[in-house]
Amino acid sequence: MSTLKEAPAPRLSPYLQCLYGLFNMLLLGVMVFSFLSFQGNFVKSAGVPTRSNGTISPPSRPEDAVVTAQVPTFMESSRYSPDRFSSCSMDTCFDFSRCENMEELLVYHYETKDSPAWQFKDALARSPYYTTDPAKACLFFVAVDSTVGSPTLNSLPYWNNGLNHVVISTAVVDSGNPNPESTGMASTMTTITHQSAYRAGFDLSLPLPQKKFFPEVQKLKALERKYFLTFKGDRVSHEFAPGGGIRNNPILSAMHNGEDIVIATTCHQVSTSEMYLRGSQLTANCAKDQQIYNQYKFDDLMDSTFGLVPAGRGQNAHRLLEVLSAGSIPVIISDNYVLPFDTLVEWRRCAFVFPSSQMHRIVPTLRSLETDEIESRREHCLFVYREFLENDDKIVATTAMALKSRFFGVLPKLIPKVPLPSLSQSTSPEQDPTLYDL
Repeated sequence: MSTLKEAPAPRLSPYLQCLYGLFNMLLLGVMVFSFLSFQGNFVKSAGVPTRSNGTISPPSRPEDAVVTAQVPTFMESSRYSPDRFSSCSMDTCFDFSRCENMEELLVYHYETKDSPAWQFKDALARSPYYTTDPAKACLFFVAVDSTVGSPTLNSLPYWNNGLNHVVISTAVVDSGNPNPESTGMASTMTTITHQSAYRAGFDLSLPLPQKKFFPEVQKLKALERKYFLTFKGDRVSHEFAPGGGIRNNPILSAMHNGEDIVIATTCHQVSTSEMYLRGSQLTANCAKDQQIYNQYKFDDLMDSTFGLVPAGRGQNAHRLLEVLSAGSIPVIISDNYVLPFDTLVEWRRCAFVFPSSQMHRIVPTLRSLETDEIESRREHCLFVYREFLENDDKIVATTAMALKSRFFGVLPKLIPKVPLPSLSQSTSPEQDPTLYDL
């Protein structure tokens, strides 16, 4: 048995124990501070937006970038808040049995003294989709325009809380769209369609009818044109219309170089002239802009590789179809906007879409494109226009295709035949496009 005793453990005096504890706390604090400093520098170097006092500061930008802070126009109103619309879809708010065994999609269009006719009603009436017998209809169209008065939807004879109804609006201002609280189970088909309120696979986005046609320049190649980028139009008052702020943004007018880029705007417009006189900020540079505006003819400016399509009184513009009809590539400036017939048309192969906060990127982006990319987009844009949007009959047929595509093959007789471009991307009118079942 060992007679050795264990040595007693060394003990620190209370004073040394206190100093040891303070040293450990200090060391831990230094480590935490170093870690947080490293994280902060990493965030800044990566250009990630940081949050301060509840707001998000933008990432650093190049010093030569000219940026005007602008709140996206759709955020100025709660009208298009998603919670104001019903959560309808085809499986919850549609009676498929009304459309069974149909050889073709049949539509009944209401005609009442309070309901404006759909702008494409005449084309619908001469199409194979029209019926005057509501008992035979799969769908019921009712046009509304809140700016001029609309029918009370629940008083329509076949309303049934909107089941199988499509509420149509081709308004140029947001206030003309249907009131979301009144549509019940109906889907909407509007020319001002907001992403925040859009029910994909149930609602449809329509184009505004074009006012002018430019077939004479369609045959020109993208880089054979007189101008690179153009726009001529009204400077719509921001107070008068939510989408109008885009045309008053100085970044838009700053694109003008008087050579291959022409931006010609005017303050002289009957509908908003008095509104402009009330705000000096809206009349800034009006005289200078008018001089530029008077120098150029609208038709001449359509001979352009790219055509600007800034939002007008709403999020849309008549200019979209006009630019397409000229064989130009649309450059759309809009916020929260659903492009027409987005379930059918591959817009990403044709148009450019810039939110208002990114207008400063337009010219550098377009200048950076390769020749092949530009020509490919021009060809696809022309295909889209000729096959889907060229005239009223084409728009009605495209509307029917889009409505049928919502069935996703549930009704086999109503599977749409959607045109596709040929493999060579040829847009020759003599060459029939390939068709496929959607």
